[in-house]
Amino acid sequence: MRHIRLICFETPYIALSWRDSRTFLPFIKWLFISFVFAFVCMAPFYAQWALQVCGILTPPLFLTSLLGLLSFASVLLTPKNRRFSVGFFIGVLWFYWIGLGLRYFDMSFLIPLVTILVGLVVGVIFYVGLWCECLLWRLIFLLLLSYVKPLGFDWIVLESVFAYSYMGVDKLSVAFIIVGLWLICKYERWWRLLGVACLIFAIDFGAFKHKDTDSITTLRIKLIQSDVKQDFAWRMQSMGSIFDKHISHIRQAIGEGYDVVVLPESSFYAPLDRIYTQDSTYFALLRELSRHIAIVTGALRVEMGEEGMLYFNTTYKFENTEVAFYDKVLLVPFGEYLPAFLLPVVNIFFEGIGGFSAGKDFGYFDIKGARFKNAICYEGTNKGFYADYPQYVIVTSNNAWFVPSLEPILQQNLMKYYARLYGSVIFHATNLSPQALITP
Repeated sequence: MRHIRLICFETPYIALSWRDSRTFLPFIKWLFISFVFAFVCMAPFYAQWALQVCGILTPPLFLTSLLGLLSFASVLLTPKNRRFSVGFFIGVLWFYWIGLGLRYFDMSFLIPLVTILVGLVVGVIFYVGLWCECLLWRLIFLLLLSYVKPLGFDWIVLESVFAYSYMGVDKLSVAFIIVGLWLICKYERWWRLLGVACLIFAIDFGAFKHKDTDSITTLRIKLIQSDVKQDFAWRMQSMGSIFDKHISHIRQAIGEGYDVVVLPESSFYAPLDRIYTQDSTYFALLRELSRHIAIVTGALRVEMGEEGMLYFNTTYKFENTEVAFYDKVLLVPFGEYLPAFLLPVVNIFFEGIGGFSAGKDFGYFDIKGARFKNAICYEGTNKGFYADYPQYVIVTSNNAWFVPSLEPILQQNLMKYYARLYGSVIFHATNLSPQALITP
């Protein structure tokens, strides 16, 4: 044990010198140890991903609780001289998928560069946050980390490792976890007992209670999990068959006696009133089908603005032939949204990026007597969205941009995290990742 401690915590940094081959192996070993710290930090997410691949969609809470504690411990115990390298590897392991959308713009060669840039940004954050090897400094850093939002990106929420666990996810519980781990790892005897007591205080005993999902709402809601690739050429060639399959899902839900059917984000990736199925538009067909079932679906919406056509990522609700919609308010930075002055330059290289307009406000759909707050993908992982403590939330997502990757796991953990914080029940319909009913 002492030997492991000497290797991990007391190994001096050896600078790499291209002129001295004797530095190669020690430098690689030093970086590998930093990578191990980072991997332990990210282990809860990767364990959930591995379980999901094996068909286990809900991870064992004991396992995720243990891995979550190890995750926080790895950051707390990171030696000062490793803070940047550990942060860099955490950034890569956590957010390497951000650049995967470039595959669909023939810019795959830039993915490694984006990954390195993301790692550097997170590395700088951890370089500052782990500056001092003292409890107070690192406690403050870990409690404030979720407020760090580079370019508006608010997914740096480390406490989401406890989303599916027995541990509380509020800041007070996280503070108890940090103090408890510090006392257990840094001290001996009675201090360790106090550390265990802190961890007990951090437990959310409500997590032990069985939740009956059948009694969540009186409505029978069917969540659709579609299987539509993001390849633009294929999507345009197969548009008719893809849209007809969505219609068949709706008809099937009607036949099964559901009250509501929810389709993923951008299920209809063309204006509903401009595309036809046999002798009518899909818009008219959906209105007609809504006589039998309430339909919530993602679609492209177009309207004429003062400076030309405006495009919106929209969720429509069809019920008893009546139509309501809400546009996406929080656009994905440098994906759906770009500053206006950058659009002409960037679109020379990335045609189609940043072409959406933002909606005005979040809103609620009233469906058969129940109120559901609407979120489109990225919005469902935003803290501000939950500010009014919505009881029910419908989230639609298209994860085809990023699969296969860790992104769907991170998204679901963040939604579970906010569901627990704000007491919301989330109905999540997805494309190319598992749909989910997420409870507090």
